[in-house]
Amino acid sequence: MNEHIRGRREEFHFNNCVIRSDTRELLRDGVVQKVERRAFDLILYLLRLEGRVASKDELLEHVWGNKYVSDSVIAQSIMKARKAMGISGKEPGPIKTIHRVGYRFVGDVRQVACPAGHGEAREPLCARARILWLPTECEQTPPDLSWVRYGLISVATQLLQSHGVGIVSVGESIHLYESSPMERTVEALSLQLRTPGTELGVVSSRLVPMGGEYRLEWQMHLDGTRSANSVTGRSPAEMALMAAQDVSMRARLHALQLAPATPDASFWKELENLIALAESLHLTEQLAPLLAPSVAHAHCPARALAEFLWIQAQRADPQAPALAAALTERARRTEEDEYAGWAELCLALYHLHALQPDRARQHALQALPVVRRHAIGPFRPRALLLASHILASLHLEEEAGALLCEADQLIAQNPVSHMVCAAQRQRCELAHLDRQGAAPAPLLASALASARHMGYQAPAAWLEIYCGLQCCAAGDFDQCHQHLHAALVASEQGGATLAHIHAVLQMGSFMARTEDQGGLEQCLVRLAHARLRDAPLGVAAWRWLRARHLMLTGRPHEALPLAEHAMHELADLGIWWSEDNWLFVVQVALTSGNRTAAQHLVARLQSRQQRRPHALLRATALATQGMLCSFDGEPAPALHLFEQAHELARHAVLAHVLLFGLVWLALVNGRRPTPSQLSGCGHWCDRTQAGRHVRAAALRAFQWQAERRQREPALAWGTGTDHAVPMVSEAAEPPAHPAHTACLPMPV
Repeated sequence: MNEHIRGRREEFHFNNCVIRSDTRELLRDGVVQKVERRAFDLILYLLRLEGRVASKDELLEHVWGNKYVSDSVIAQSIMKARKAMGISGKEPGPIKTIHRVGYRFVGDVRQVACPAGHGEAREPLCARARILWLPTECEQTPPDLSWVRYGLISVATQLLQSHGVGIVSVGESIHLYESSPMERTVEALSLQLRTPGTELGVVSSRLVPMGGEYRLEWQMHLDGTRSANSVTGRSPAEMALMAAQDVSMRARLHALQLAPATPDASFWKELENLIALAESLHLTEQLAPLLAPSVAHAHCPARALAEFLWIQAQRADPQAPALAAALTERARRTEEDEYAGWAELCLALYHLHALQPDRARQHALQALPVVRRHAIGPFRPRALLLASHILASLHLEEEAGALLCEADQLIAQNPVSHMVCAAQRQRCELAHLDRQGAAPAPLLASALASARHMGYQAPAAWLEIYCGLQCCAAGDFDQCHQHLHAALVASEQGGATLAHIHAVLQMGSFMARTEDQGGLEQCLVRLAHARLRDAPLGVAAWRWLRARHLMLTGRPHEALPLAEHAMHELADLGIWWSEDNWLFVVQVALTSGNRTAAQHLVARLQSRQQRRPHALLRATALATQGMLCSFDGEPAPALHLFEQAHELARHAVLAHVLLFGLVWLALVNGRRPTPSQLSGCGHWCDRTQAGRHVRAAALRAFQWQAERRQREPALAWGTGTDHAVPMVSEAAEPPAHPAHTACLPMPV
């Protein structure tokens, strides 16, 4: 435990015992007792919390320093501490167990403050940022939670103090809140109370009832920047501790960024502590501005270099290979061999997102033996999960699944919450990337609830994307939009660059399907942000959505080169359920009258599915051949190809897309499909242009068959833009023959 937390020597008196922090002594009846180091640290930490409950995760972080140990060591140390205090039998003494929450120190404790001795630690760096935690807004809370409004301040600030973060006292916070005009914002309070040399962060929070649970939302304004997050749960006090962890990380980050240009030993120690905290909160990417200048120093810890390499690798930053070489050399020189495997894995990640899949596969496979041989503690399961993600993105699902199982076994030995969440997220990713359909709904729901409960925004963003895709496959566009919007918010709050790019990509594709031109343009604006535009995947996503926008506005000739370029970049990157994207590019080519380009795409797709025989790729190859047959005026073979494709594509987004082409071709071939065939499509029927068109054709099938020989009307596409109102009219013009249309009506 860090002894620099306090600027003075501490002495605690309780029952017949005395604890002295400077000499690390526990006296009982005036006699020094033998007590193990961790047990002493545990007693001292609980005493400093002044009666507040400490969760197991908090104790593991602050007493054991995030060492990879199991929860059982806490119980063992509690037993040893009680023995040193003379507690025996079933009587717990002053250390009380709070079932399923943690531990707290109870009883009459008197603290004797003593002046600090010469040479004691100076004020910690993180004290340069003070936090003003305002009373919690809490409407419609039950009477037994009336304490929450002012009580959560105490819970949160106690933890901040234990992290060495400067605070405004509870009494002063309440006074400032009640004496300030109602219209005064937290930003104004932050400016008003700023003092020279110390930044002031103002935290506002709100407790929202959610059935049997609550959601605690908070936001902090510090030095002109705003951060926000939320957690859910049943215990407001426990949620306040989670909020304080988040605020502590951001305040300490800000304080280190204000540190002198020449870092000293205390800076590096605080940096390592901050990295551990950020990793436990899935907020490591937030450290990039601090790590960038730090890694150039000779005394920079290897852990800092490793984390910065991971951040830059997933952004495909050109600096990543040089960082990997530096980390490898350092690992060789200092015999920290676990970092050699991590460097190789990060190189694989860099090449994956630099759109170089072959090199990514090579580095990932080279890294695994090193990781298995040398990685220890929590580093090993994290490295295995990273390797699983890389191989899954490269379509090596079997190998990725084996690595996930290996990581699961290690995590089960010590189920720390942030590692459990990382494994859950990877399990859901594999369920999508195995190309067999949607991840099981209970798996997704459980993983997302866990991430929300802990306030892990980056994993929650990915899980929201998976849920959005699942809802899209089920034809529930409202829920799809809700999940994708939540993914955008979570990825922004968590600073997760890749998750944000994927969320924008999926949202933009959804907007294009539903002909929401304004929503699609907003997605393009998002991708123009420098943080996203600088990543190769961000550029590819922008090209793709720009092609969708051009197609939506009736400019297929301009859309085709962009769509072809983007498809070349995205096809090898494990984009979830991208098969219907191939259909879109072929459709663009046929709409622009470029049959040669369409034929080239079909041939490329056939070659691709021969190299990697997956059911959905096979379905896509068959469907694109059917599109060419339809374009050439051969509806019978086109129908046969679509029937085969639809059978292979069950349970995926592609199934709905193909169904509309299948129904259309059945009509053209003289069959009489009924509207009931489309009944399971949900919003695909009434919120997509092609869906409305095909359903109208099915409704008028009998009349259409009678009239088809008498007249050949022009193709009548729907023009409605209100997605909430189905645009199906009995008076709609019957569809034209495919030989006279550019492409099949499918909602790609």
